[in-house]
Amino acid sequence: MIQPQTDIANSACIYLCYSASRGVTAFTGGINYRWASTALKEAGFIGLSDGTYCVPPFAPDATRKALLALTRLARTHRAAISTLDRPFLGDVASRVAQNLPGDWSSEIVVHSVPVWQQDHLDWLWDRGGLAQALITERVPYAALLTNGTDELLMIERPGHEQLFIGACLPTDFNRRFPDNRHFSKTPYAPNSICIPTQPLLAAQAITAQLLPRYAHSVHRLRTDRVSDALLAGQKALDAWDSISDSLADEQGWPLDDETYGIRAQQRDAEVWSQFAVFLNHGQALIDTVTQQLDDLPDQVSHGRAENLLRTMRGVLERGNSAIASWEEDISRLGDRHPPEAFEHAVAERNADAWDAMITWLAHGPDFVRLARTAAPSPPSRLPAPGASQSPALTSAAPTAAHTALAVRRGH
Repeated sequence: MIQPQTDIANSACIYLCYSASRGVTAFTGGINYRWASTALKEAGFIGLSDGTYCVPPFAPDATRKALLALTRLARTHRAAISTLDRPFLGDVASRVAQNLPGDWSSEIVVHSVPVWQQDHLDWLWDRGGLAQALITERVPYAALLTNGTDELLMIERPGHEQLFIGACLPTDFNRRFPDNRHFSKTPYAPNSICIPTQPLLAAQAITAQLLPRYAHSVHRLRTDRVSDALLAGQKALDAWDSISDSLADEQGWPLDDETYGIRAQQRDAEVWSQFAVFLNHGQALIDTVTQQLDDLPDQVSHGRAENLLRTMRGVLERGNSAIASWEEDISRLGDRHPPEAFEHAVAERNADAWDAMITWLAHGPDFVRLARTAAPSPPSRLPAPGASQSPALTSAAPTAAHTALAVRRGH
């Protein structure tokens, strides 16, 4: 097992484990982890892009030589060696990713110093044990699983022959807030779960428990964001309606073209800032509602739902077209454009999208209600807030290769 938080946190440590695909694999920890890195390199270990080190796989003589050299060099560089008695997390994560629905991949993230592991809290979306472990326990490395949009974080559960896995906010969300616990405060943040180290069983638990809950939570969060944006956008439009009369004569002509124009541009900018929320989340919501159309309650008119979806697709298309034209204008301006040129391009973008924004404000509330009705169903059993759910599955026993590695530590 991994040593507790006192594991040379103020010095240097070399963690050794066995990988079925890499052979003997190492990574470093401690404030002086660079000392450990130097020892590994001098012993013949090769540094990889993910922060781990390995020797040429399936070369017993080279492995034996590197381990013997490491024993001596670790003492020279004042680095302790700790052998892990469970499979290399990268192997487990890779096989789990292969067995998840869709196209998933995995990568290792090494936390050489404790503060690095808490960087995950800026985007981890968890009300369970995973977030707590990252805060209170020493977690020397983790695995990140992704399908391009969704991300899951996996760690070895401290003190147990299990793994923790939890969800992160999708990559299209703003994933940094002044309070990095913001995500976990939402009432529907998906709890992390405990899974066994057998990849197939782990993938089954993730597919049955975590992914449905995550899809439900993401849809609710997107819907809430768009709903809040609609309220703010309508408020900006109402504010304009309340003062526009004071800027025009009895026939509706502006009393001062410049003043009227400046205030209209301010209105456009305020509405655009909210409309941009829909442009960010609208396609995902439309896709989900479309997938759920056949399962909508009988009281929901499919014809009206399809018309509403068609309207919102048009809104999304016109909004994205305005963005594309604006980006072309900015590109033509070059890197040294004057501020007023940029401001003019922004005003043109907002004006181009005005009809789309008005349509969004008019039909958005109906779309939000439809999206709430079409929310994906979570698993039938949800754990209590703050708890972690563990499937009734057993953990894998250490492999013979791990036992052999422990014997070959050479010290």
